[in-house]
Amino acid sequence: MSIVLDGPSPYIAEKSSNTVVNRAESSRNRRADKIEFRYSPAFVSSAIAATDSLCFVAAALIVSVMRLGADFEALSVAAIEAGAAIALYGLIASRAGFHSLGVILSPLSRLDGVFLTVAKVAALFIAASFAFGATAVHPPLWSLAFAGTAFVLIAASRFAARRAVLALNRRGVVGNTMVVLGGGDRARNFLARFHRANPLLSSIAGVFTLDGESKGRTLLGHPVLGGLDDLMDLARRQKIDDIVVAMPWSSEPYMAEVIAALKELPVNVHLSTEIEAFDLIPDPSPGSSVACPMFAVAKRPITGPSLALKTAQDLVLASLALLALSPLLVLIALAIKIDSPGPVFFMQKRLGFNNKPFEIFKFRSMYHNRPDDDGHVVQQATRNDPRVTRVGRFIRATSLDELPQFLNVLNGTMSLVGPRPHALSHNEEYGRVIRGYFARHRVKPGITGWAQVKGLRGETEDLRLMEARVEHDVYYADNWSMMLDFKILLMTVIVVLFQRTAY
Repeated sequence: MSIVLDGPSPYIAEKSSNTVVNRAESSRNRRADKIEFRYSPAFVSSAIAATDSLCFVAAALIVSVMRLGADFEALSVAAIEAGAAIALYGLIASRAGFHSLGVILSPLSRLDGVFLTVAKVAALFIAASFAFGATAVHPPLWSLAFAGTAFVLIAASRFAARRAVLALNRRGVVGNTMVVLGGGDRARNFLARFHRANPLLSSIAGVFTLDGESKGRTLLGHPVLGGLDDLMDLARRQKIDDIVVAMPWSSEPYMAEVIAALKELPVNVHLSTEIEAFDLIPDPSPGSSVACPMFAVAKRPITGPSLALKTAQDLVLASLALLALSPLLVLIALAIKIDSPGPVFFMQKRLGFNNKPFEIFKFRSMYHNRPDDDGHVVQQATRNDPRVTRVGRFIRATSLDELPQFLNVLNGTMSLVGPRPHALSHNEEYGRVIRGYFARHRVKPGITGWAQVKGLRGETEDLRLMEARVEHDVYYADNWSMMLDFKILLMTVIVVLFQRTAY
């Protein structure tokens, strides 16, 4: 979703005869009443890359069966060549951008590049067969047939993919939704450029003005949905993909405040510009229009294929952990029941991804006579806290009380690695005094995190310690990678085994 902020004197006028608002745009506006698409186009590129790999596998099978029949030797040779072709083609294609959204929507635009890349792969195989004297086992004609078949399948899949993506877009499944916050000439000019560009997978759902006083009216055919506060509320409740800030340069101080607030949301934030002679999007969001000049000032963390990888990592590792630790979990549960009366699990409301509340699971480590966190002030645990039971002291010091949160990972409310979720009253307290505090909620909360392995765990009696924790959490969100996750998981094991800072 893209949001455009503009000057404090919005021009909110709609002319039914405006020729800029064409029929295609009106259709997208009607569809955008849903506010959000289910999936971002960022997944399309990964799906096309996977389809290309399947095309190579299918080509190898087809040619091997036509040449020798489906015997083991033929299939073995086909598997080796298909695997090598996938690796070589994938490396070249990723660098050349053959899987970009623009290429998928215009299949003919880079088909010559695909042909040349497949030809290079075939030439390498032919050269290798001559170099190693394997032409009898692996004739050059086989490589040519394999490459030709693969190219035909890839080309066909490109056209089929375009039809499929557009069909899913019409049904509201795949796409980017855009909204405009503002008014004035800059917002109006941006909308006009957007209409002229007519991007296939982007849709403007509405407009937000800075003062919010024009709610219920329209700007170039798009409904005005309220002010900045309404936008923040909507972004917390609905999926927003992109925000484009289009304020006049004279409003620079206020613009900085607005962008700082928007950076707390899990969205892409762009700054619109009137410079139309240059393409100012070094890394455009999938589905956004490069015909609309914008600076990228913030990116939504962990999206598209990266999100799929992290989700798969969470589900696999959490399932294995619960299976391996099940005897230990049973023993801890029995110890808790024997030590003090009350439930085994302690459940408390926390804020998760995009400030959405969820119930966190923990082993109970305190006596069962304390109020929960539904609106009450929750005191952080301190050293020698009288509320903590005997078993509780041990499981808190060893972090064993956190193990039930693997259930939160499986139900999708948490991740293995991410910012630790705080009590609701702590969020309210620190959100007032730490600027950008809620930016840590742009990713799912985790069982462990970058701040925790850096020593920022347990009680935070000094505000500077919480500020440092937030800085580490934001750093993780902005710099996520699979390697960083594995590093944090390894460091967590070391911290749990050799450090005792929790109580």
